[in-house]
Amino acid sequence: MKLEKEEYGFDWPPSFDKDQHWRYTHKRKLTDLERVAEWDALNGNYERSETLKKLVRKGIPRQYRVDVWLSISSAGQNMQENKGLYNDLTAQCAQKDTVSNMKDTSGECVIDVIKRDLLRTFPENPSFKEPIMLNNMQDILAAFCLYRPEIGYCQGLNFIVGTLLLATQRKDGELLPEECFWLLVALVDILPDYHSNKMTCLNNDCLVHNDLIRKTVPQTHSVVSLFGLPLQMFVTKWFVCLFVDVLPFHTVLHVWDTLFYEGNKILFRVAVYQFVLHKKELKKLQDPSGLAMFFRNLFWDGKAWDDFEYMRKVFKKTRKMRRKYIEHKRMTKASETEV
Repeated sequence: MKLEKEEYGFDWPPSFDKDQHWRYTHKRKLTDLERVAEWDALNGNYERSETLKKLVRKGIPRQYRVDVWLSISSAGQNMQENKGLYNDLTAQCAQKDTVSNMKDTSGECVIDVIKRDLLRTFPENPSFKEPIMLNNMQDILAAFCLYRPEIGYCQGLNFIVGTLLLATQRKDGELLPEECFWLLVALVDILPDYHSNKMTCLNNDCLVHNDLIRKTVPQTHSVVSLFGLPLQMFVTKWFVCLFVDVLPFHTVLHVWDTLFYEGNKILFRVAVYQFVLHKKELKKLQDPSGLAMFFRNLFWDGKAWDDFEYMRKVFKKTRKMRRKYIEHKRMTKASETEV
């Protein structure tokens, strides 16, 4: 018997049977009640503190998420200081003269590229068959191109915007495109230039990640290296899409909670833990095709479905990967690359 879709409209893992589904949903309801009570006690005070950091690491309840994200990132302040700008940008994007001048690096119309990618964004999710969702995605992405022309549009941003729209959607179905636009700007600013044309920082971070895997799970790294395929082939998507379509959707949101609060070091901690979590399976692989299949099927393996337990172990298993350590590794790798 096929289980109904989860709360955000995505399928459950094929490995889940009715008993697993019941155990998970029952545990989640209890955990949610506890989390909501803790966030209620804050009375809307989201000033940075050790208490808030601990709560964010445990995950932000759905009903609080948009307000907390706006508060702990630059998004809320930017939106207040630039009232009406998003509407102005979308109005400009509706003008033919503006659209004709919006070209990507290959000379193609950016709006045409965006429209193609909209249809590839969460095609299995019912929300992304609705015109209002697709129109809002297009408006946000086009407005971002005007606002940050040095970045423009690149693949991966569609998944980020789609995730933001789902994550911030009100219970009555209302979408919050302006909030999503400013949250997109905040996320891009948190990342070290991942979405520029050259992607220099992205390539550097993939090399740093490779070194972290070599140090953290050396046997697994040795096995994978034998296949002659650089990990960068698979990990690039993790960083560009911020684990969307790699981890279950609600686990992605939990990762983003900490990303907004603690910065991009979280991406390394999650990316390294993925290899720690799956080291037994990786050691059993026999050939490159098996490796490629493993990464392709990560989304469905079910191991990251319990986001509370998953994130608890992320912080436990990667506790040495603090900000200064990551920045030192980045600088070292960048200097090696220049030489």
